[in-house]
Amino acid sequence: MNGSTTGTRSQRVVGATAAVVLVTLAVAVTVAGKAPVVAVDGGAPATGPALTLSGMRNTYYIPRADSPVRDDTPGKYQITLKAREPHPVVKNVRVRVDLSVLKGKARPIWPDKGNQCGMTGQIMTCTVDVEQGAIFTPFTLVPQPGAAPGPAGAITVTVTGPGIPTVRHATQVVIGAPVITARQVPKRTGVRPGSGMELTPAFGNRGDTGIDGGVTVLVEASEATLRRVHSNCRYDKAVAPTRAQCDFPGPLPPGAAYETDAPFTAQADATAMHGRVSYTVLRAHETSGEHRLLPASAPRGTGAPLGLRPADGGGSDFAPSMYSHADAATSVLDFDTTGINDLQAVGFTIKGKVGETVDAQVPYPRNFVDAEMAVTLPEGVSLVTVPRGEHTSDMVYCEPGASGSGPAECHGYEVGGTWVRVRIDRRVEGARGSVHALSGPKSDPNRENDTAPVTVEYTG
Repeated sequence: MNGSTTGTRSQRVVGATAAVVLVTLAVAVTVAGKAPVVAVDGGAPATGPALTLSGMRNTYYIPRADSPVRDDTPGKYQITLKAREPHPVVKNVRVRVDLSVLKGKARPIWPDKGNQCGMTGQIMTCTVDVEQGAIFTPFTLVPQPGAAPGPAGAITVTVTGPGIPTVRHATQVVIGAPVITARQVPKRTGVRPGSGMELTPAFGNRGDTGIDGGVTVLVEASEATLRRVHSNCRYDKAVAPTRAQCDFPGPLPPGAAYETDAPFTAQADATAMHGRVSYTVLRAHETSGEHRLLPASAPRGTGAPLGLRPADGGGSDFAPSMYSHADAATSVLDFDTTGINDLQAVGFTIKGKVGETVDAQVPYPRNFVDAEMAVTLPEGVSLVTVPRGEHTSDMVYCEPGASGSGPAECHGYEVGGTWVRVRIDRRVEGARGSVHALSGPKSDPNRENDTAPVTVEYTG
């Protein structure tokens, strides 16, 4: 494996974790929006809605029976049938799965009898009714001792039914499995809001079978943005992106491990208290649509291309992801900023017509410990007292201040915040009040964001 990019490889990949068949009353089959590749048996396509086939598993790894690094069973071979709107119910759809290549190598057990799945020799047939969709796993496999490692042929799936075209897909079977690992990183604390954090993706293969089709590294940031640097990576936005995808060619042999030759830099948001930067390593040949960064024309980085260099992947910090050993591994960098002790008031809006009595939720401040707030109502709005026990829910309402005038006192422990009941007496354009989060200087050294605006939206 080297540091060059595969270019358009990621445009050709479909499906990482499941074999998915999307079926409608249709004629032409499209894969990921491309030209038709399947038609009705025996002639030219018929007319009607398009039949979509998407997300099929291209390669299915079956761990060897004696492998010390595998799940108890191979990954799911899941089938999804879906009819595109508008659609009638499609009854008696037959799904035929030819498992002949598994003879002597893996034994299917637990057929999905709920979808009328049954075996005749090495052929499994299921009968399903498809309304909006049907998702099922037709079988579970048990590896057989003595199966020769390497390519074993193809499982073929054939979908037929009344009034629909025949749809087929072939999945190549490999005896043996890669186990993708990703280097785990510890949580970081004391990160200054607005500052940068570096994360260097690293991955390996702890299985007994190599990956020939390359890998994809997908980086995502929450409460932070990525610097758009690496020219062979695509980013979801030109400014302040939060996702990046980088494709690298294979192979990734058993026992090999690599790390990127430069880090990703994530800049913590100015208001962040907690956040996350993660990367997922997937087999490029099987990167599913939900993981791919589209379109292919997404903006690329402005600097040098990202490469790979060998790494030691034998340590305990390189770990696989549960249930996805052959398909993906993830590493997560959680972080806390120095703003973790910064109480921040959250403003809100009162909505209603003049003359109405309305309720408005008073959000708890960010990072609160004790939810004590003082609300100064906008001009033209007056407080309505709701005595405790005289309303039908457990919601806690703001009360008049101790002096009977001035800001209302708001406190409580409901999820999301407490409530204030007010009467909109008259319309005052631009009227603004405030919500002030009560705190002390020891627990909240930044007092500048303890107050937020309260506004009025007149609905009539």
